[in-house]
Amino acid sequence: MRESTQERFNSCLDESGYEFRGFAGDEGDAVVIEDPGYQEALSRCSAESGIADLRSGFAESRGNRTPDQIRADNEVILDVVACLRRKGMDLDNPVQDETGALDLRSSLRSSDVDPRESQQAQDCISEMRLRRQQND
Repeated sequence: MRESTQERFNSCLDESGYEFRGFAGDEGDAVVIEDPGYQEALSRCSAESGIADLRSGFAESRGNRTPDQIRADNEVILDVVACLRRKGMDLDNPVQDETGALDLRSSLRSSDVDPRESQQAQDCISEMRLRRQQND
């Protein structure tokens, strides 16, 4: 379901003449904040595709994690960072959010690593997902 939701979301943005550049509140490209047309398309496509519900559910599930779950997730994130560094990427250290969880996305973004365009990043993140599934 998530794949089709993502495809619907990206297709909607494409039809609106935009490529996904981030959500409001994310660090990154100024177009997210400064382009009202992008903001309108992002809001409409998020609602129409169901991606807004997925983001909300994800944020809620992250907020409900136990300290042990956060610790396990942090260990996996540190493994991904180590994997990327072994592959030659110069990555910033991940920072913790208000729950103590490490934020891999910010670390990737601040280091100009786009996992959608880097096979090395995709490989390391796939390893992370497998470990998470094994931990659940």
